[in-house]
Amino acid sequence: MAWEKRAGQYFYYRSRKKQGRVVREYLGRGARAVKAAAEDTERQAVRNEERIERKAWEALDSQVATLDQLMTLLSQTLLVDGGWYRHNRGEWRRRRNDGRNDSTLPTTP
Repeated sequence: MAWEKRAGQYFYYRSRKKQGRVVREYLGRGARAVKAAAEDTERQAVRNEERIERKAWEALDSQVATLDQLMTLLSQTLLVDGGWYRHNRGEWRRRRNDGRNDSTLPTTP
């Protein structure tokens, strides 16, 4: 999609892929070429805006993923601190204290 100078004059060509090959379409230098150039410029601007918006969403998505990892780590830390463990890397279970109590343990004088 470019204006090309040939024999001292500018002509507009549009490149497209057709069946895996690049095909150049001649549009001339008149009103049709000017209109096609304006349409191509508009489409390029829309694509650039979409690309910028997609990058912003991807940045936000990575921040949310990081927050999710941190919250998972925090919750797992709190569960382990509270006496829970993961059975077979699956569900969380509360540890038994085997009938012993901290108050029944012998104390050293």
